[in-house]
Amino acid sequence: MPAFLQERRQRYFDKARAFCRGQFPGRFGAASDAEGLAHVKTAYGIGKSFGLRSERDHLKLLIATVHWGLGLASDPRLALRMVRAGWLEPDLSARHHVKPSQLLRAVDDWHAQVRPEGRAWADAAAQTAPINASGLSGSDALYMADEIWPVGVRQMPARAWGPYGAALDADRQRWALDGGALVLHALLGLRLGYRYLFEPTLSDFAAAWQTDDSKAQRFDALLQAALAMPPLLQDMTCHRT
Repeated sequence: MPAFLQERRQRYFDKARAFCRGQFPGRFGAASDAEGLAHVKTAYGIGKSFGLRSERDHLKLLIATVHWGLGLASDPRLALRMVRAGWLEPDLSARHHVKPSQLLRAVDDWHAQVRPEGRAWADAAAQTAPINASGLSGSDALYMADEIWPVGVRQMPARAWGPYGAALDADRQRWALDGGALVLHALLGLRLGYRYLFEPTLSDFAAAWQTDDSKAQRFDALLQAALAMPPLLQDMTCHRT
């Protein structure tokens, strides 16, 4: 790539990271420069795969990834919304000549319907603490999540429950999740995106589950991180360490 194009792209990355830190301090205010930059670069790559060209369009997609997660194009809970927004074909393959404005309207509709940052989600997360059932499948966890945060689970069409449950099963094995931890993981995925443990700006969650502590201690750390998570628009810069 010519040097001037590299410089132009880097200027966009820096500008986009600063934009996110200003607009979404609850997520980016406490993130390191490297974590923020990693999110911006990944979102840019997603935009390129959809044929986006202008910085304005890339920035709109970036906003959507902050709300829906970097896995938005393959997230089972979002498939129907992505199709309706004109970003995915009915067979869930990527479309080109997409309209970022339609995607942002879909994000706004999602917030209005699901209210992912409302009190109901926090209450549901807290209710996972006494769940001590073992041997839960991903489907079991999803049905338990439906009992305590129904609006979050029912954001998905019925046909998405199977793929989402399968994704939870894969995570259950990968992260050794069970009981309340698996249900909490399901709730976090429904709010933040099903690949939230790999999000650069949400590294506290992965760190909570990758310690050498006992399962009970790791679950407690995960729950505390979930309950301490601020709304996207809340300024948390004063809490950075």
